[in-house]
Parts: sequence; C-alpha cells; structure tokens
Amino acid sequence: MAAYRVPHRPEVEARARRQTQIARWVGLALIWLLVGVLIFLGERAIPDQHLPWTPLSVVDPIGAATKAKAARTGEDVAACRGVLAKGGLTYVLAEDSANGFCSVRDAIQITGGMAPLLPADAAMTCKQALAVAIWERQIVQPAAFEAFGHAVVGIEHYGAYSCRRIYGQQAGPPSEHASANALDVAGFRLANGEVVWVKSDWDDPGPRGRFLRQVREGACRVFITTLSPDYNAAHADHLHLDMGGKPLCA
Repeated sequence: MAAYRVPHRPEVEARARRQTQIARWVGLALIWLLVGVLIFLGERAIPDQHLPWTPLSVVDPIGAATKAKAARTGEDVAACRGVLAKGGLTYVLAEDSANGFCSVRDAIQITGGMAPLLPADAAMTCKQALAVAIWERQIVQPAAFEAFGHAVVGIEHYGAYSCRRIYGQQAGPPSEHASANALDVAGFRLANGEVVWVKSDWDDPGPRGRFLRQVREGACRVFITTLSPDYNAAHADHLHLDMGGKPLCA
C-alpha cells in the first residue's frame, strides 16, 4: 500500500511563514509596549532615589539606587561637579599630584554647603566628595537631630590623602587613600559644643553609641566600603569610608 504524501503547496507555506513572522513582530512590539508602560508608571510611582536610571541628586533621601548612582556619577568629573553645585555644595579644585604609586587627579576640596571637615584641607576625588556630601546631608544630620537635638557643625577626620599601601604595609595594593578616594572620620562636633568620638563612644550604650552605629549603617548605603571598630582593631578610632575599594560594610 503506497504511503500518503502531503501535497506540496508553496503558496500555503509562504503564507504561514509570513503569518508566523508577523506574529513574532507583534509579540515583540507588545512586550516593549508593556515595558514602556511599566517604566512610565514606575517613574511616577517610585521615588527617584530607588530608580537607577534617574539623575542623582544630593537632596534626595537615600534609596536602593543611591550607591550605584553615586559611583556611576562620580566617574564623570563634570557630571559629579554639576551634581554637587546643583545641591548647593561649593568647592575649590585641588592640584594634581603624583608620587610613585600614589596619584591625585581631578580632586576637589569642599568649602561650603555641609558641615565642614576638620581639618579643612581634605582634598578628595569628586566621587568621594559626592558620597561624603550625600552621607552628611541624608544620614549624619538627621541622625544627630534624632539622637541629640543638635546639628553636626563639624566632622573631625584623620585625612583623605595618604601615600601608602593598605594598612601601611611595605608591599601589597595601594590604599584608597593613595588616590584621595577615602576619608577616615574620627568624630562629630555638635552645635552645643560636644564632640562624639568614634574611639571613646563606639561602645556607649546610650545615644552616642546609637548615633555612631546609625551613621555607620547609613554610610554602608552610600559608600562602596565602610569599615568601623566592629571590623578590626586598626579601625578602633575611626570610620573608614571610600568609593573605590571592594563592597564591604563592617
């Protein structure tokens, strides 16, 4: 008995291919339309600080996308300076320098718009300065008012630039301080004249200790690396904050 063969119908096969192709294009168009609608609705329902594609602003509260946007914006010197200026921060440019494996490029020194750094001559990369400004505005000041009822009027520090390797070792990778991409914060001077020191107040069970842990936790949401006395003995007297190391919050 001869096997049945399906008749070859080129015009039917061509029409089927066209219909399949049209269906695919319509499906893709509907998917992209749905994505566009979701983005449109999301941008209106979700605050900018949670959306990674929206511009960074110093005045926005800390959100899910703040750290990523600060790191990305900081890589573009012009954009970084623009965000600082738009947020009311003033600054002066620092001189470029190079010394062996250490170098400072496109650094700035913040001169106004936030609690001053003490000492004042803390030149940092724009990316680091941007993160410090956001942290001071959105974390430090609210935490100080909550804990003490006073503003922070000065941030005591041990420096931003230091030409050395990690932990001052003779060998190994350079510290983020070697490129002025870090800041070691030692304490916070309040408007009533008191100073909250990391070294002496970290283990305080009262508002001083709570305040310090609050600003540490907030720093973890802004800086790439945040190290505190909980990390190791080398950080017993300061918070190390940087925008170039490995992601770490301790």
